[in-house]
Amino acid sequence: MDSSVDSAAEPPPGTPPENPPAIPPDVPPDSSLNAQHLGLVEPSLADFYDAIREADREINRATARRAAAIYTAQRVLADAGRARAEAAEQAGGPRPPWSPEEATKEEFTCEVGALLRLPRRTAETLIEASRTLAEDLPATRDALAIGAISYRHAQVIMDQAWGIRMGDDPEAAARARAVFEDVLVPVAEVLTVAKLSDRARRVRERTHPETITARHQKSVEDRHVVFQALNDGMASLYVTGDAEKVQAAYHRTLDTALCLQGPEETRTLTQLAADVLTDVLLSGVTPDGLGAGVAAQVNVTVPVLTLLGTSEEPGYPAGYGPIDPDTARRLAAGAPSFTRLLTHPETGVVLSMGRDTYKVPAALKKWLEVRDETCTFPGCRRSAKRSDVDHSVEWQHGGETNAMNLAHLCPYHHAVKSYKRWTPRHLGDGRIEWTSPAGYRYIVEPSADMRPPRKPKPAPKPRVPFVDVWTLDPEPNDPDNPDNPSPF
Repeated sequence: MDSSVDSAAEPPPGTPPENPPAIPPDVPPDSSLNAQHLGLVEPSLADFYDAIREADREINRATARRAAAIYTAQRVLADAGRARAEAAEQAGGPRPPWSPEEATKEEFTCEVGALLRLPRRTAETLIEASRTLAEDLPATRDALAIGAISYRHAQVIMDQAWGIRMGDDPEAAARARAVFEDVLVPVAEVLTVAKLSDRARRVRERTHPETITARHQKSVEDRHVVFQALNDGMASLYVTGDAEKVQAAYHRTLDTALCLQGPEETRTLTQLAADVLTDVLLSGVTPDGLGAGVAAQVNVTVPVLTLLGTSEEPGYPAGYGPIDPDTARRLAAGAPSFTRLLTHPETGVVLSMGRDTYKVPAALKKWLEVRDETCTFPGCRRSAKRSDVDHSVEWQHGGETNAMNLAHLCPYHHAVKSYKRWTPRHLGDGRIEWTSPAGYRYIVEPSADMRPPRKPKPAPKPRVPFVDVWTLDPEPNDPDNPDNPSPF
């Protein structure tokens, strides 16, 4: 082959020319094409990205340290709790409704929940996750400790690993979890949380020593519905149940929504689906007629001026939050009856029975229900309707039946208060200060301000100026009347 042909061949892509053409001095460099120019005007971003990655790894390492601290504290408290229970039993004190192990667990759960501002269930999950990392998933713990995976990745692994259990063969379950962890931890370092979750479900299914049929028979007992309040007068409803039933309900909702679509329909498919589901739940009944004539009761606090149309203050459904005034007025217009719950002293609601009676009057119960709305233990969101009205200072210890000594506590936290050294103290304005066994103090705010409106103070009268006549400058004598000089 002729050498001239070889020399005329085009160089491989990306090879810079040997003699690049000179750029005329009157032509500005093209920032989108000239790599040399870009290097002059753009800083190196590698340092910034490295800082982001290192900060993320530090967060991961911190969550590992938190898990280790929680696990250590729980073990120390368990030892102290057993010793405390033995001493109380020897002293003949009141017997709590829990075993020593359960008592220390409940005390620790409440303390961690209040300390980290977590609901009880979330605190329980965090404590169990800390134990799981320490005892059951060492590879996941180590990856988190060096910052290689995030806590959300670790949660995905733990959520699936918790389901790998064999009640009659714990060793088989431990072996299955080890195989499950060995497969997932390396890929967790490169997958997103969503993709890791999909992979984890498949791996769990392959490694689980128990059949899916047996697991489903146990899991179906955990079916439930969850309500979640959102912003701007919206909310979500989540249902967990048999996959085929939930999926069938979902497709039937979509099919019904599709049938409603047409040229005159302005709603989108997603809007139609939401309307179909809520209409069926609110107006439909079961095939055997269950639900006919049953209506849910929701407390809605509506300012009286809003009802009269002279104010745009929002209404407040119990357990949700503010709703727009038009919706509040519409709900009030359709209410079959009203319960008088005004906060002015002239309403006649009895707020104190002193030591005359232990039983709480109905009017005071309703007043407290609106004020508290939920259990008043730090972080608890259980509805006041499903909680007890408790004397903060026990009746047998001289406590009175009045609004400043009564508060709602769910049955669980009622027992915690009675047996686990959590002490409430009313601050006089609806707030309650709780002191934990460790000595920390937490203040729980009331859901509604039930204090009487304060009368505006009258405007202060203008002060009369004080004149000290003995220090006034003497007036000049009247030249027209020399016989009447100034007395001063």
